[in-house]
Amino acid sequence: MDYYEKTLTKKTVYEGTIFNVEKLTVELPNGHIASRDIIRNPGAAVVIPVIDDCIVLVEQFRKAAEKNFLELPAGKLEQGEDPKECAARELKEETGYTAGKIEKVMSLYPAPAFADEMLHIFLATDLEKGEAEPDEDEFVSARVCRLEEALEMIDQGIINDGKTVAGILFAARILGKK
Repeated sequence: MDYYEKTLTKKTVYEGTIFNVEKLTVELPNGHIASRDIIRNPGAAVVIPVIDDCIVLVEQFRKAAEKNFLELPAGKLEQGEDPKECAARELKEETGYTAGKIEKVMSLYPAPAFADEMLHIFLATDLEKGEAEPDEDEFVSARVCRLEEALEMIDQGIINDGKTVAGILFAARILGKK
């Protein structure tokens, strides 16, 4: 069976600073017509900063969930920005660290049912500490955790941000091989 949905009409219903929303009319594989609300987002870079058997996380408040999250450093891609450059920029801004080596480890769609956002996840090593340079509207604090502690926080539901869970589990797999 061909699972493709043919777009018949597309209308932008909201334009924001972080994302836009489009209403689509689509033809389903069985010929029926349906509508889809799609969030359009330029994507983001996520960094897994590793120091020996530790990773660097950031704590920040997320308004949509009305709570603080412990997350991997991350940030939205600017128009035309290379994801690797975005990863290095966000690492410095949010944690103060610069990486001697940054390598892409995966890309993932956090919510493909309604958003086209793709997260580009990078492993950052050979870290050198410096001063954080958060954006004017960004309030974050960096925290170095043992990888084992971060895994326990996932098990306990303390760390429950999707990109962070995926990145920490990936780091555990990679670091376990060394």
